[in-house]
Amino acid sequence: MILKTLFGIALALSITFILKTIMLMDYHKTLWNHRPGKCHIVEGIDHGSEDMQTTKSGLTFITSGINGVLFGPKFDEHYKKHNVRGRIMLFNMEKPEDGVKELMIIGNKFSYDDFYPHGISVLEDKGKIFLFVVVHRNEHDTVERFEFLEKTLELKHLNTYTGDLVHLLNDVAATGPDSFYTTDYGYYHNHLGHTSEIFLGLHFGHVLYYNGQNFTIVSEPTHMANGIALSRDGKLVYVVSSTGKKFMVFKRETDNRLTKINVIELDTLPDNPIVDPKKGDVLLGCHPIGFKVLQHNNDPSYPSASQVLMLHMDKTGANMTGVTELFSDDLELFGSSVATMYKNRMLIGTVCHKMMYCEVNTL
Repeated sequence: MILKTLFGIALALSITFILKTIMLMDYHKTLWNHRPGKCHIVEGIDHGSEDMQTTKSGLTFITSGINGVLFGPKFDEHYKKHNVRGRIMLFNMEKPEDGVKELMIIGNKFSYDDFYPHGISVLEDKGKIFLFVVVHRNEHDTVERFEFLEKTLELKHLNTYTGDLVHLLNDVAATGPDSFYTTDYGYYHNHLGHTSEIFLGLHFGHVLYYNGQNFTIVSEPTHMANGIALSRDGKLVYVVSSTGKKFMVFKRETDNRLTKINVIELDTLPDNPIVDPKKGDVLLGCHPIGFKVLQHNNDPSYPSASQVLMLHMDKTGANMTGVTELFSDDLELFGSSVATMYKNRMLIGTVCHKMMYCEVNTL
């Protein structure tokens, strides 16, 4: 009798796990391709445009060449074969015909040797532009701070931030010249451990806050805390749980700790959120077919799918009033991770594929 009971429990748990995996990986979904207007691939950025952010004047800073323990050995082989390296690129939305340019990094304490940039946040402060960039390095992850030198199109390296609470970072949101939130994606700094966290649904991630001196944990444990952004008024923090398929809204307390006030369930794997500075709506780069992006992130030669959602937020920024799917494609652009809009122009970035520019005529 005991053996039958144990067998029944084991069978029920196994079936539950299989069904959850099927739903997580989206084996049941069909994709319908559409675009918001004329779109084309941007030349000169073929191996990733994982995250980006646009200034008030239309300058868009882009991270390219992500690598690290999030990806498998075939991914690393692919990058070595194509001589991919970490870069920070610039695209001017006011002059899209100029295309994309690489920004050279200067500074005696900066090393290109294991520079794999991931999340990015742009801060405009007193006429200057600062970039905060999550970087995966061989031994540990860091957040790097740069100043953009517009006359020479260079980035001056200013600071490197890391600490004992830093494990596997993903994205960053600047709150001041020397302070920021960053998402600790998970605990294990190796591919096997990271993969286990995904499929076992472990809540080992957090949001960290750097106050100018130290890192502190400021959120509850989170499953795969991915992209992060501040609301338009800076009072809320948006955090994406990618494999959790959730868009979470946190209230910033006076000590910069975060209190969760809303969770929006999404039938897609969201990646990086970008907030419209005028309306407060949120543009989300998403992966609509889970198993395809998993294959793609293991071996970039496998095609994946792309999706861009616009989450329409109410005046408080805490509640979603509607959603618009602006873009969906699995033929030309693989693994969309972010999208940013300036006027009626949109850039869509990918984890390790190309970048697309679109004219938006559907909003």
